[in-house]
Amino acid sequence: MDEAFDLKHFETFLGESNSEGGHWDKIKKRTATLFQVLIDGDLKELVFVLKHYPQYTELVCEHFRYLYNYSEQSADIFAASKLLYMSEAYHQKQFVRNLLRKLEKIETYELSQIKTLIHFLVEHQERLHPIIISYYKAEIVAHLRSGNYHLLQQKIIEKELLKLHVKSDFDFGAKDRDASLDIPYMV
Repeated sequence: MDEAFDLKHFETFLGESNSEGGHWDKIKKRTATLFQVLIDGDLKELVFVLKHYPQYTELVCEHFRYLYNYSEQSADIFAASKLLYMSEAYHQKQFVRNLLRKLEKIETYELSQIKTLIHFLVEHQERLHPIIISYYKAEIVAHLRSGNYHLLQQKIIEKELLKLHVKSDFDFGAKDRDASLDIPYMV
């Protein structure tokens, strides 16, 4: 279900953008501040604004690359997915990694929570971006390997994971030019 926000609340913060200069020179300070606040949130409002102002998508993706994620708020999985679809032409690795860092973490999940997550992902996999499906599938496998789960429990989860049809070949490796931007406290 799409969120209904009032566009008038955002329009006063959106200024003209330039195509010249460095990232911060392309937009007005109030616009950059607005996008920082929206990025720091659950991403629903950000997706709403970009749907109406798609010319800012590339700038937001670049802004996201340098995200420090000051808030503890996790991103809404559907909003993150919409943002990935909207921004497919601008998928720098650091943007994608920072976006994925905003998703709910699973390292403290119990086995029942893992099963619930897999069921959710299977049920909604047509609506979710393949990068998100791939990410969570890899996170679940890593969680199983690092946990004290019986081999039989692992096999049951692995069988459930087969229901996730991963259609992403996105390389999450940090061998790109942004690899040095990985900030330890963000991981």
